[in-house]
Amino acid sequence: MSLADELRAACPCSSAQEPLSRHTSLAIGGPADYYAEVMTVDELMALRKVVLQHALPVFFLGAGSNLLVSDRGIRGLVLHLQGEFRRIEFKGNLVKAGAAAMMPMLARQAAERGLSGLESLIGIPGTLGGGLVMNAGTREGWLGDVVSSVDVLGDALKVESLTAEVFGFSYRKSNLEGRWIIGAELALISDKPASIMKRIDDFLQYRTRTQPLATSNCGSVFKNPSEGPAAQWIEKAGFKGVSIGGARVSERHANFILNENKATASDVRTLMTRIQDKVLKEFNIRLEPEVKLVGEW
Repeated sequence: MSLADELRAACPCSSAQEPLSRHTSLAIGGPADYYAEVMTVDELMALRKVVLQHALPVFFLGAGSNLLVSDRGIRGLVLHLQGEFRRIEFKGNLVKAGAAAMMPMLARQAAERGLSGLESLIGIPGTLGGGLVMNAGTREGWLGDVVSSVDVLGDALKVESLTAEVFGFSYRKSNLEGRWIIGAELALISDKPASIMKRIDDFLQYRTRTQPLATSNCGSVFKNPSEGPAAQWIEKAGFKGVSIGGARVSERHANFILNENKATASDVRTLMTRIQDKVLKEFNIRLEPEVKLVGEW
């Protein structure tokens, strides 16, 4: 039996040479050697068994909203959690959600139940799993602030519950990178639904005014350095509206790069490098990527 056949036996929705441009918000990315849409924990366990037997590299693809995938694609297996991993269940002030639950939906459903703590996630078009790995959020609050436990699939093919001392949440990072995240439990705070929805509406209006939401982009390209928002340094360096190939720096928000004309990953990365070099040269500020560069470069 070939590796492709083994993967298909473990998870029926598996394929080979899947173009990842179909699965990223930038609409950029070469093929994955193998790709699986995973619907159940049982399928995930079966895939983990195949992965361990073949020492296969694995990459978890969430909503594809904070990624720049190489034009040459990703070697190994790309896992895209769906089905039961999208569940959201409320019990009192606690919510248990699967790794594939979308963060804006999670924030809205919590608000409708008078539960606060997730409002700042309303405009982040990613999944809970990806949000946990990068501690998604804004100045108004981080996902890590409300996480009480995270369920992962361990090497022994058993589900383990990790608690706070393992997480290591900080700005745009955690210790959950590389874990097979199944879901998490979040502890929220009671508040009036109308008050929470007002905060959500304010967040959305602000994002609509300041960010190029109706475009192919990957969200914020660079982390904010201690010296101030990355966007202000990119703008001061003269990059607003600058293009390389099909990639262009947004004129609405300089920390966004748009795929305007069939951009390649190479176009985007070259533009990022030029921005970094000039900001360092002119202002002595190092801009670190917030977007995750993955695949074979």
